[in-house]
Amino acid sequence: MKFPRIIHRRPQQPPHEQEEAHSPPSFKPLTQPQTECRLLSILPGRISDPIVCTTSVVKLTEAASPYNALSYCWGSQYRIRPITCDKVSVNVTPNLESALKRIRAPDVARDVWVDQLCIDQANLREKEQQLELMADIYRRSSKVLIWLGDEGDESRKVYKIIERLLKLDLVPSLGQVKSDNEVPRRTTTSVGLDQLKSHGLPSPKDTVWQELRSLLSRPWFSRIWTIQEAANATIAEFLWGKEYSLTWQDMVSIVRSVREYLPGTLLGSDVALRGLPADSVYRIAATMQTLEDNTRPDLFNLALTYKAYSASQPVDKLYALLNISSSSQTADYEQSAETTFHQMAYQTINQVYQQIDKVPEELSQQQWHPYPGISQGPHLRMAALICAAGTANQQLSLPSWVPDWTVDSFPAPIWTRKTRHESRASGESCDWPGTPPTNLTLERSTIVNSKLAERQWVAESGKLEVSENLPDTIQLKGFVCDVISRRGFAKVDIGKPLEHEEQQKALMEWLLEADEMADLGMETSHSGGADAELFKQTLLFDETLVQPTEIERPEHWKVLRFTKTSRFTSTMRRKLQPWDYLQAIQNIPGRTFFVTQGGRMGLAPLTTHMYDKICVLPGFDVALVLRPEGNEFRVVGECYAGNDDMMPGGSEYSQMTPEWITIK
Repeated sequence: MKFPRIIHRRPQQPPHEQEEAHSPPSFKPLTQPQTECRLLSILPGRISDPIVCTTSVVKLTEAASPYNALSYCWGSQYRIRPITCDKVSVNVTPNLESALKRIRAPDVARDVWVDQLCIDQANLREKEQQLELMADIYRRSSKVLIWLGDEGDESRKVYKIIERLLKLDLVPSLGQVKSDNEVPRRTTTSVGLDQLKSHGLPSPKDTVWQELRSLLSRPWFSRIWTIQEAANATIAEFLWGKEYSLTWQDMVSIVRSVREYLPGTLLGSDVALRGLPADSVYRIAATMQTLEDNTRPDLFNLALTYKAYSASQPVDKLYALLNISSSSQTADYEQSAETTFHQMAYQTINQVYQQIDKVPEELSQQQWHPYPGISQGPHLRMAALICAAGTANQQLSLPSWVPDWTVDSFPAPIWTRKTRHESRASGESCDWPGTPPTNLTLERSTIVNSKLAERQWVAESGKLEVSENLPDTIQLKGFVCDVISRRGFAKVDIGKPLEHEEQQKALMEWLLEADEMADLGMETSHSGGADAELFKQTLLFDETLVQPTEIERPEHWKVLRFTKTSRFTSTMRRKLQPWDYLQAIQNIPGRTFFVTQGGRMGLAPLTTHMYDKICVLPGFDVALVLRPEGNEFRVVGECYAGNDDMMPGGSEYSQMTPEWITIK
């Protein structure tokens, strides 16, 4: 009789246990961590050889030899790839191993600074001290090497397309691009879909365009730490795969060509509407310019500008921006994210109230808005704070007036549309990151007035001091204007591709539900009549979308397939132009349609409830949804209430009496 053979197998370790099974890096001590750093010397080898390297401690101002600084994404947080460092086997993340193999020279050692091996990540005190040095580390490096990752789906064809686009010289001057803060606004396309072949470019159906899109959507472009790393570089170069590279200037030129001079739908209709992660090069270029001019942006402004960028640790959404800001704050990794965000909001309000004490002439010179050319009063700084907060945009346990900077995905903000300024003469526009540029001209509608942001706040010696006991509530004067009586339940998620069938169905259901609710609410319409026009204004936030060119329309309409279904065409009686739908579907994700007791229609965060209040605060150009809790309120989020009469300067506004509102 045969018995089955018993095979003893070692249990398979999950990635994090595999990581712990190897020796951690043995870091050479830093005797002066405020001025010293470690450098990594990668010993020569072929690209297939294991990585062997050594470390040394140098005084940053006295580094004996030139070094490169690596800018990359960790990717997986698990260190599962072994390398040899200082004669000890240690583990690094797969993406770092790939980067080290790419930048290693075949015949000489190469010095490089890389956070994973030059900072003891387990030593929080050292991590905080080295963070303060990082701007100098990247600034003093001979070159910043930006690693985008392995080849992946991108083929040699993509690089040939890049070379071809650069030879076309679609962007006449790169010097001006460096000071651009925003994604360029498309006016006319230099190359139409029917002209690609005559310029030696593949047809729109060629897969190479999707491969180019994939390259320009690599994670590096949307990570928060990459901002200061690239912004402090004197020379930067993009690397990916085994052999591909691109200078910073050439990358800017490629992105600008795609965004301005090539057909907007070439990389996909949703890209034409929402942009690419690689659009971040414009914002980084603007930050570069401010640093070169020896002017550092306010930390709150930077946090607003880069709110959609991601980080593995919540507090890094602020700490990653400290070195390029004017803030005197230092990193404290022993402090919770809740306390850090709460403290920043408190400090921002402190600054607002100090500025309000200045005379109006001085206030008009205060430039705080995250976009250049906009000089606004401090009450709009308060609006930015409150609109960036709200329970709809919070994951952490925070007072509703404190922005949760960990939230990366959020609806395109409304308040920026009411405060941006576009010169008709210059045609320059300021748009929130991730939202499509428009031709709409919005003049500055809020007049600076030191009495607009009245307050009731406990202060000592006329100054708000940050203390361990941060306030849970704030009190502002405002107007509770209306009550939400009905809200929709159809949901359209943020960030999903607009062309996907699931998202198409969700958009159709949302619009059909909104149309039905609008019909029911029109009997008590606050403005009386013009129901179709009011509905249109609500969906578009009273804006107008520039019509696509004739040759681009077929591609744009790909994201409007749901409008051709029999159910939609037979039920949707309100006749909007196709380009109106294009604008509307950008405002819908993350929001619900509502009708108020006063007959107003509007769009509010998905978490809005029936009987929530519509509130207007003096100096704000956007309404808020507040949730009553006893005698206090929580901010749910900003909303569009579809009636400017109740906003500053409107006929209703002048007749309302403000009251103190306690927000917790």
